Amino acid sequence: MTMRTMRGLAAAVLAAAALAACGASTPDTELPDLSGLGLASTPCEDTEQMAGIVADQPDAVLACWTGAPEDGFVDAADAVLDLVLAANPDAEDVTGALCWDDTVTDAEASACRAVLVGDLEDGSIVSAVVALADPAGVVGGISDEPTEDEVAEALAGADVEVLVFSEPAAAETGDL
Repeated sequence: MTMRTMRGLAAAVLAAAALAACGASTPDTELPDLSGLGLASTPCEDTEQMAGIVADQPDAVLACWTGAPEDGFVDAADAVLDLVLAANPDAEDVTGALCWDDTVTDAEASACRAVLVGDLEDGSIVSAVVALADPAGVVGGISDEPTEDEVAEALAGADVEVLVFSEPAAAETGDL
């Protein structure tokens, strides 16, 4: 999967929620503060992986973060999911229905997590996409037949970019 494909997948998650939500109202949702994960808020246009992603719905809320989480980007994605669920106590984890499998290659490394707040008729989807800022630099330094420990060590502390967004949901959002 290429960086362009990852951007396409992130945009597809945004587009699926946007297209499905025509005319839907959005319940109040909270995007979490990710500073406790060692991340800093940044304008999305100042990122490499998330630049160019914009919301099509006026009710959408986007936030981008950057940093180098100690435990790596997959653990960071899980931590963001936990924060989104904590910020939206009635939310349901819908990652399996709306997100792709975590991917780690030298061309692209990303993880997606998503929750449904409310219901499909008048709820919101809050999603997070976490990507390595420089997958070639991180994964390129790993041996051809790495151990799990070698991969974990390479990913730990690597620079990431995080996109967290909320958009209206509707029954057509997926197989939820």
